[in-house]
Amino acid sequence: MTKPLPRFTWHADSYDSSLASIRYRLDAPLAALAARGVSIDRHDRAPESTDAILFCKSHGKQALEIAERARATGRTIVYDLCDNLFAAHRAGHVSVARLERHRRILSLADHIVFATPALAEQIARELPGGTAHRHVVPDVLDTGPPVLLDRPTALERWELKRLDRFLARHATALHCVWFGKSLGRESGYAHLDLAVSRLADHARPVTLTVVSNARVKLWRAAARWPVPVHYMPWRLATSRVTLARHRLAIVPVGLNDYTTGKTINRPATAILAGLGVVADAIPSYEELRPYIALGDWPGGLDDYARWDTTTQARLADARAMLTGRYGQSAVAAQWQAVLDTVRAS
Repeated sequence: MTKPLPRFTWHADSYDSSLASIRYRLDAPLAALAARGVSIDRHDRAPESTDAILFCKSHGKQALEIAERARATGRTIVYDLCDNLFAAHRAGHVSVARLERHRRILSLADHIVFATPALAEQIARELPGGTAHRHVVPDVLDTGPPVLLDRPTALERWELKRLDRFLARHATALHCVWFGKSLGRESGYAHLDLAVSRLADHARPVTLTVVSNARVKLWRAAARWPVPVHYMPWRLATSRVTLARHRLAIVPVGLNDYTTGKTINRPATAILAGLGVVADAIPSYEELRPYIALGDWPGGLDDYARWDTTTQARLADARAMLTGRYGQSAVAAQWQAVLDTVRAS
């Protein structure tokens, strides 16, 4: 008699698709795996109909209870990591209680999936001697054209019009954008001061649009910046068309325990929206070195200010590479390989 295929469910503390980690590490791969015929669903929809549970962004009390119950009932636990919570805790951004839940789920896991090889190495150093199977699966990237993801609200349309007016007031400038969260000294606005000074030193006038979720922090920082700055609230529906209104994304990164294991997402998202990128180097960005200005701010600014056919062709090659490696189908195949290992173990 043929052994029935195992059933999988995917748990997260929140299934909010406005969170990039949920879109890239749960929603997109789950949909692609289901389309491949894998018996898989969100855990909240089928909590008892599962042989193995995948945990994504799961550090809460409920996640730990589910993991402990899974261990007690013989279900397989797959723990998916996209951030270094140990480093975040040392920086004061993760509580002791949350870190201990994280540590406990790691100890229960049969399989651990990491978003980057660097993150896998970091966690191995934090918890030497672990026996769980280790896998690396990248985030799914949105490789489609930069379009509105939903019908924009009146507020979102007004925000886009304000941005358009700002850019029009500086029509001859090189329009740059920074987007993301600001996390104290570890990442975000803390690294923009030096980047803005580099922009200000460029021969061509520049503008900087900041797309984020911390308006007050930006006002405090922007008061000392010598370039025209515009704040744009991050909205899921308008995020990609907002990026596409610019020529260049800047990605300043301070290399530290928190950023070392981060994914390729930020520069890749900009490239896929049609932008050039000037970035500082972290391990995951190295595969983009043939296509973008990695660590070369003056040269990169000159390159994207010219915007010649060579630059545009190089970025087209980058988009093709990213689509092939990080599109939904390609990443789903890697998740399929993980699940095949789970079946065999």
